[in-house]
Amino acid sequence: MTTNKDILIDADVVSHFLVAGEARLLNKIFPKNRIYLLDKVHAELQKWPPPSRRTEVSFLLNNGILTLLSFPEDDPMISKEYAWIKSKMFKGEGESACLAVARFSKNILASSNLRDIAAYCKMHKIDYLTTMDFLCEALRTGLFTTKRCDEFIGRVLKAGSKLPAKMMSEYNCKQKEI
Repeated sequence: MTTNKDILIDADVVSHFLVAGEARLLNKIFPKNRIYLLDKVHAELQKWPPPSRRTEVSFLLNNGILTLLSFPEDDPMISKEYAWIKSKMFKGEGESACLAVARFSKNILASSNLRDIAAYCKMHKIDYLTTMDFLCEALRTGLFTTKRCDEFIGRVLKAGSKLPAKMMSEYNCKQKEI
């Protein structure tokens, strides 16, 4: 990845990395891109059990792995878009906030809820990354091995989350030029 755009990360990607025990490496996968956690996404993560996940999110923020970003309430275009997404597209607080901010900031959205975000991102030319894109990049750069990616996927699937493959060999990594 050659850009220095920021990444706005949604709760599902953070959750995948937490469940897999790899969250402390999030900022090492795309080291040139700062990863922001919107306060509305942080609030969602604080409601998720178990308490150890909330503690880990605090660790990620306190150690600069993720950077907390306040939702720009004073920006009328973003606030209006956020309200529209929530009321018309029926998205959650965090996802709505990420979509609205990504649209007007031209930064990258990190979300694996493709059913919820893909059409909106395409319409508004928003670049996005999924959990699998993070794994592909970690594999490409040598940060993760195929075995480590497979173990990550296995932990996420065992926890009840969805990913498009059961092993890295089943997934076709695409070079993302964002």
